[in-house]
Amino acid sequence: MPRVLLLHYTFPGIVGGVEMVLARHAAALRDAGADVVIAAAGVRSARIPELDSRHPMVERVFHELAAGEVSERLEHLRERIRERLAPEILRSERVVAHNVLTLHKNPALALALRDLARGMTPGKLVVWVHDLAWTDRRYARQRHDGEPWDTFARPIPGARYVAVSEARRDETAQLLGIPDDAIAIVPNGIDLAEVLRLSSTTRALVDRLGLGGATVLLLPARLTRRKRVEVAIDAAAALSRRGRRIRLLVTGGPGPHNADNVRYLEELRGRVTASRGAAVLLHDAVPGPLSHRAVMELLSLADALVFPSEQEGFGIPLLEAAALRVPIIASDIPAHRALVGEQATYVAPDADADQLAAAIEHALESDAAARRRAVAREHEWSRILADRVVPLVLGERSGTRSA
Repeated sequence: MPRVLLLHYTFPGIVGGVEMVLARHAAALRDAGADVVIAAAGVRSARIPELDSRHPMVERVFHELAAGEVSERLEHLRERIRERLAPEILRSERVVAHNVLTLHKNPALALALRDLARGMTPGKLVVWVHDLAWTDRRYARQRHDGEPWDTFARPIPGARYVAVSEARRDETAQLLGIPDDAIAIVPNGIDLAEVLRLSSTTRALVDRLGLGGATVLLLPARLTRRKRVEVAIDAAAALSRRGRRIRLLVTGGPGPHNADNVRYLEELRGRVTASRGAAVLLHDAVPGPLSHRAVMELLSLADALVFPSEQEGFGIPLLEAAALRVPIIASDIPAHRALVGEQATYVAPDADADQLAAAIEHALESDAAARRRAVAREHEWSRILADRVVPLVLGERSGTRSA
């Protein structure tokens, strides 16, 4: 089991953006099989009070340096941190420092870590850049020429650099004098389920269906032939074959008033199997019928509503989607036109799967709401952690060498 040491001033639980990011990273790395240790001021596997930017000695040294004064206290603090941190680094295969080498909240920690980096194999230290003090005008009066201030403007040989955005990458490259392509970009993320206030039941369903990072299409309808569910399933499969990560969720069960609906259900099951995961019949995936609240929560999460019925007298799902600002792809029938007018992407009532797939793709690429949802989806934590954070931290792990 690889051991990963995460470094920051404070432990998750303290309110702050970096602390929340640290908590997400730690949980994902743990779930991926790593032994994660956080070295900060909070109570955790490695408790080092002097890492805290609010520690009395750290604050005193900070204010001295901000005024341009270098006292013996800095060196004393540097040695104490180095002595306490060295054993933790020695036992770790990867050391990930969040902000401590680019933001001057604890200069002694930055100096101690720079000292210890000399004993690390290349790639063992990962410098994660959220903020840069030396490019921020707010800190201009706290910057001075020479050491120890210059430590925040010099690269560490053998360290890997990661920035949270393209802008931060460019700033870091310019400040440190290293190529921008030597700095990886790994953005922060959001928890869509949390943002949308999904219930615990719906969250569990989202996790079980693996919806994180997928383009979610919702078809809230009973399984009757006039709903043309088979066309939607085949369209989702077509989009999946084109490289899109699609999940079409069909929420209803077979209609109770027609024996043919049971046969229709069997036909749909065959198409779902052929879709290779692009479509899901929630009638089969969830025990018992979904509540209306659960359907509304799934609709709020969805990238688009797909409603290709050949005939409807009204069309409540279209109104619900409009209220939630969810893009609509629907059949061009009078009831739908009367409800949402031009606020939908329409297909002919007899459109085939390829035509419906083209309409869905067009809506996802051209509708402003769909584009906003796509941006949010790209920055969903589950996707960023699985695709970017875990591979970067655990991939090509270095050996350990005496710190």
